[in-house]
Amino acid sequence: MLFGHQRCRLRVRRRARLDVPLVLLLALAGPASGQVAFEAGPGELTLEEAIRLAREFNPDYRIQQSQLRNADIAISNARGDLMPSLSVSNSYGYQAQGERRAGSVVLGTQPDYYSSSYSLSFQYSLNGQSLLRPGQARTERRAAEARVDGAAIALDAEVTDWYLQVLQADAQVVQARTALERARLTVQQAAAQVEVGAATPLDLRRAEVQDGQAEVVLVESENQAASARAGLANILGVRLPDEVALVTDFELFDPQLDSEALLERALDGNPVVRASRLSHEASRSQVGLAKSQFFPSISLSAGISGSVFQAGNLDPLVAQALGSQASRYQSCVEDNRIRALLGDPPRNCSDMDPTLPAVEGSIREQVRVENSGFPFGYRRQPLSMSLNISLPLFTGLSRKNQVESAQVAASSAQEQVRTQELLLRTEVSTAVRSVTTARRTVELQGRIRETSTEELRLAQERFALGLASSIEVADAQANLSQAERDEINALYEFHRSIIALEALVGGPVR
Repeated sequence: MLFGHQRCRLRVRRRARLDVPLVLLLALAGPASGQVAFEAGPGELTLEEAIRLAREFNPDYRIQQSQLRNADIAISNARGDLMPSLSVSNSYGYQAQGERRAGSVVLGTQPDYYSSSYSLSFQYSLNGQSLLRPGQARTERRAAEARVDGAAIALDAEVTDWYLQVLQADAQVVQARTALERARLTVQQAAAQVEVGAATPLDLRRAEVQDGQAEVVLVESENQAASARAGLANILGVRLPDEVALVTDFELFDPQLDSEALLERALDGNPVVRASRLSHEASRSQVGLAKSQFFPSISLSAGISGSVFQAGNLDPLVAQALGSQASRYQSCVEDNRIRALLGDPPRNCSDMDPTLPAVEGSIREQVRVENSGFPFGYRRQPLSMSLNISLPLFTGLSRKNQVESAQVAASSAQEQVRTQELLLRTEVSTAVRSVTTARRTVELQGRIRETSTEELRLAQERFALGLASSIEVADAQANLSQAERDEINALYEFHRSIIALEALVGGPVR
């Protein structure tokens, strides 16, 4: 008969919900602990809830999940390479008054100027790598998903293993308490035998020694149970109350395992193998990317711009315009003199005289209009467009070397797939044998425990009748305690062998 928690049965009954409401209070702990607090109202924790907590709070698994975010970013970047770019710029400037020069040529003294300009540009580039990169990014994303799935399966197996360790440690505590009770009953029996003269004080002392040893085993078992709970809390990434009870039941069953069928399932569902295959696919697409460097690239650009300049002081410009107007007026007067000598009719020069207030006012207004509009009165420039097609002819041996390197990487990835498949075949076969052996061991250990129980009963009866010494009883008790502990260990070793096989197959096998 199994003890307390030792009644575990291998088939996990993963409940859709707890039998009683579970209250989760999750709050960030201090930086020293790096964990979150977990408090369960009824003090119960199912395996399903433990796995959920681990997937949510285990730091290593959360790091693995960040691969998916990075893969999504890579896909977004690859898609962005297929999109055009559009930019807008706007600038403002000021140039102080002074003499302008173009090399050694003096352009004259210019007033201070305020300037403003804008430009709108469109660019689009396309090449072989930008066309192939989105597909490669999606393949790498699927490989990342497979790796994360593998991390999840490994985490589930590790959580289940720690869950079983806690149950096993609890079962060992129950067994140690039972052994201690047996030892104390033996002490009472020996004391009664000494009182009636059916036993010697040495028999009593031997019983008391065995009682002390049983108490030491109990203390050690309780310490191991506490350590197992700490390990479970660590893998979950939370703090568990010391009194939390693990309530998921396991069922012991006779496994009917087909090695070939399990191997086929493992080759299809094992996340490590799937990730290797997808990595090989990604490496083959990398070969295509390397070869795309031999393809031409096309770029298209277009843009419009505008600018405005405005003088801070109009007087120098007005003086310059009046000077130019005076020159034109003098030219007109001289032309009329020549016309008079030739008998031609004169030109009208009266409206060109800069000394006239109307002419001067008109010039000033023209200068003012031409020097207005800052900062947004832009004068637009004509649209400009260009199309560029580039075909690299010779770049040394860089492209050829990159293609060969990508092909070598793809070949290595293919061999890695073969390696994983061969290793998986060996591991699945070994795991199936381990399950069968572990199940047989549980049966044998159960028989040994039953025999040891009967041996202790007979030794106690013989001791009560004075036909046996306390040594015989002590040996029988030690044999029974060891048989009980071995049966517990065999039972949970069977559990672990099933969990290990399921991790290889990538799903349940029962």
